[in-house]
Amino acid sequence: MTIRVAAIDDDRMLLGGLRLWLGPTPDVDLVLTAASVAAYVESGCAADVALLDLNLRDDSDPADNVRTLLATGARALVVSTIPEPEAVLATVGAGAAGYVTKDQDLDVLLAAIREVAAGGFVISPELAFVLSRDTRPGRSQLSPQERAVLTAYASGATLAASARRAGVAYGTAKYYLERVKRKWAEAGRPTYTSISPTGCGKTAGISPRQREPRAARRAPTAADPHHSPHR
Repeated sequence: MTIRVAAIDDDRMLLGGLRLWLGPTPDVDLVLTAASVAAYVESGCAADVALLDLNLRDDSDPADNVRTLLATGARALVVSTIPEPEAVLATVGAGAAGYVTKDQDLDVLLAAIREVAAGGFVISPELAFVLSRDTRPGRSQLSPQERAVLTAYASGATLAASARRAGVAYGTAKYYLERVKRKWAEAGRPTYTSISPTGCGKTAGISPRQREPRAARRAPTAADPHHSPHR
């Protein structure tokens, strides 16, 4: 089954790179790129997964953008250069199925797309960092063991290293992290509505001359590829 993906971002280089970067992937089809959520909706295209930039130049509210995408039947995976904790938490609360940064390798992005398309929830180390520091009254309640694994994973360590830091076995750490995913995925999640795809296979909100024919092994971004949210 091919996963229909839409990329909503006003970074022309990133959109151009994604078209070439995802092109050879047989199970992922980039059906539309758009500069705004409004342009995506107007296109009439229905994607399975929408890659949504956290902050668009039209000053649209990130959480509202997620809710709008969910209303079209797409699952939203938020992407950004620099995580803004409040905005990231708001998008997760609105129903986003995860968060990744733009400096990830193709394999990481593809794994996230596939997990979201399958109904899963993606916790990247960057998102784990934000969730582990969430102090809002209505936040998902984590057990001490879950919080220990999440905090270790937020450091950017592998799951195996996170297990060692939390003082538990690898399988136990994986189990706790999956429980954290379920808690966040189930907290106020909206109901997804499936609609028939129409109008896909074109660019919405970006003129042809804005398309960039460049691609790289790392996601194209103007940010320092060595950026870390923990610095």
